Amino acid sequence: MCTDTIINGFTAFGTVAVAILAIWGDWLKATLIPVRLRLVPHNTRGTLTMFNIPRPVIFYHLKVVNDRRWVPARNCRVVLKALASRNADLQFQSVPLPVPFQFSWAPAESTPAFVTVQKEQVLDFGFIAEPTHENPGITRFTPALYSYPNDFRGFVGPGEAVRYSLEVEADGFVSPTYAVFEVEWDGVWNPDLDQMANHLVIRQVAA
Repeated sequence: MCTDTIINGFTAFGTVAVAILAIWGDWLKATLIPVRLRLVPHNTRGTLTMFNIPRPVIFYHLKVVNDRRWVPARNCRVVLKALASRNADLQFQSVPLPVPFQFSWAPAESTPAFVTVQKEQVLDFGFIAEPTHENPGITRFTPALYSYPNDFRGFVGPGEAVRYSLEVEADGFVSPTYAVFEVEWDGVWNPDLDQMANHLVIRQVAA
């Protein structure tokens, strides 16, 4: 009788435990082992493509990596939190940013603004288009944001450099520090990606 009682007790406990895990499993995992995300370079050499305009465009990408793949990062997004531009003294000065602006996931045409990151997810960081004869000076590096304020000063023109401070957010997670990426362009356009990598340089200066 005693043995049967013990077995029945373990069976009942197991049934309850399974039910709890089915209902609260994700919450327990997120509480006991929270998600951990980091932002890293993915393609700083660039990808040559066409982007809704009849001229070549080079896209550059970053990547959000989930270091705890057994805990999915839900409602994840990457936002621009701060800007700094290089001045004539080669020092970087903070640029006013009214509110954070969200970057688009890749491919932007089919990826929602908020995603679940199980392993990793590629992010559109920015792009630069080939100059035209009609507007040779319009070419600049443009961060891939969903929107821009009228006075946005985060574009990178010839001879300029800008540092972008990015934050990764998800349910129950906010980056403990900003990931800072510097973009510098000397003003030369080249459709050869290996050559262009010498003219437009992207480097991570803080993790």
